[in-house]
Amino acid sequence: MEHSQRARCIHCRADVVVPDSYAQGDHIKCGSCGTKHKIVRGEVLRLVIADATPLRDALQANRTMVERLEADARKARGSFGLGINGLGLALIYVLWQVGQKDRLVSVDLALEALGVAIASGIFLEVANYLFLAKRQKLSRLADEIADAKKESRLLEQKIREAGKV
Repeated sequence: MEHSQRARCIHCRADVVVPDSYAQGDHIKCGSCGTKHKIVRGEVLRLVIADATPLRDALQANRTMVERLEADARKARGSFGLGINGLGLALIYVLWQVGQKDRLVSVDLALEALGVAIASGIFLEVANYLFLAKRQKLSRLADEIADAKKESRLLEQKIREAGKV
């Protein structure tokens, strides 16, 4: 009667029965997910991924995604968003001053309009950051980046373990 031990599949965490006839470095396939593993015999029987190529491909795709997400986050932080609408408000202010108050277009009016543009742009951008979409987008991107980096670390660990046998 042949004895066997159980080890967990790295991919799906299902128990894999490993007969004692399998030696260090032999390959065995998980019955649940079909992932091929190498056997590592030591104090405790372990299974590591037999072919790390798909893991390396997944790691590269993950790194590309992290780079894209970080670029999106930089773009979102640097964007003017609603703040650019301050220019429109400044134009409306100039038109109102000229049309309703019968003011002439002058350097003083242009400086006032510039002040309106800057003040309203800053106000709108702060409101956008504190209450609206920009803050939510930055938060979502930060969460996605953290998850992707965590996944990268797990893939790197599996690749290192596969290379040890």
